[in-house]
Amino acid sequence: MGIEFEFFKATNGDSILISTDNKTNILIDGGVANTYRDEITYSLDKLNGNLNLVVVTHIDIDHICGIIELLNDDIRRKKIKKLWFNMASDTMKFIANDGNEVGGSHGNLLSHFLITYEISYKNNIYLNQNFQKNIFNIGTDIQLTLLSPTKDGLKKLREKWNEDEELKKCPSSKAEIGGENIPEDNRDIDDLYFQYKNKKNKFGKKDGYINSSSIAFILEYKTKKFLFLGDADIGVINSSLKKLGYSNEDGKRLKLEFVKLSHHVSQKNINEEFLNLIETDTFVVLTNGKHPSRSTFKHPDKETLMLILKHPNRKENIKFIFNYPLPKEKKFPSYILDRKRYNFRIDVTNTMEY
Repeated sequence: MGIEFEFFKATNGDSILISTDNKTNILIDGGVANTYRDEITYSLDKLNGNLNLVVVTHIDIDHICGIIELLNDDIRRKKIKKLWFNMASDTMKFIANDGNEVGGSHGNLLSHFLITYEISYKNNIYLNQNFQKNIFNIGTDIQLTLLSPTKDGLKKLREKWNEDEELKKCPSSKAEIGGENIPEDNRDIDDLYFQYKNKKNKFGKKDGYINSSSIAFILEYKTKKFLFLGDADIGVINSSLKKLGYSNEDGKRLKLEFVKLSHHVSQKNINEEFLNLIETDTFVVLTNGKHPSRSTFKHPDKETLMLILKHPNRKENIKFIFNYPLPKEKKFPSYILDRKRYNFRIDVTNTMEY
């Protein structure tokens, strides 16, 4: 096997299990509550070894709620050896309801479980000016290089975080967090590119304080590198990559096996500068194509796929890896029709091995 990546069906969220032959296991995010019950539990029961690390990239419910379910599982939480999560502070306060359920902030609830169940965790995860201190060895064969968040990004999150907000359980029904099906998107990629070149199509827009606090990193296994962007601010990612010595010059781009694209392929979280700094032919798209707050085009944004396909330094053959099947009708029809024209392919899979 070497190293295996399992992309769980987390509706419009993220959840990824990484395992190696040396029994190093990392869980990145947990999707929504149903992701844990319907997907993650089965993989944890078959897991060879413990969870060396669980990473909660940020506090959006489509990333955090499956982890909350894991922490509230008396049996499986014992597999966790270390958890990364940026809490509101080092000294959390909690308010519980009178009944058996704890009930406002999901971030407070996760923090509550970490402390109550005495789970080993790392807080205050942000970029150090000494980049050697941003490198972490996990197990015997994985190295993580932190790219986000900045100290300022974490500070902004904490300024907005109400520690006294009541604890709140995650929604249990998929209907509570899913949106409507994506309408047909027949916009032409060349037309979108024309709009972009005429500055009518903006990428890498400043994101909210929650996504700006998202943990992102390069994962290294032997000679291979993989990029996990969470929902991070692309400006922070670009700055970190440049500080590591990567640039648009030949031979100085970051060579990657794949990029897990940010924020379910939102055009807010990518730009041309980022694509100038990396070199890969594989982009991972994690979403079921629904989003509760969007009423027109849902994630993934077609503009993002256009930017990748039209980039001058792109690989000749591009692969988009989806963790949900693409129906032949109504969803993504023009993505499929344009495959030969723009020399790319779409694979649908929940596992990848290297």
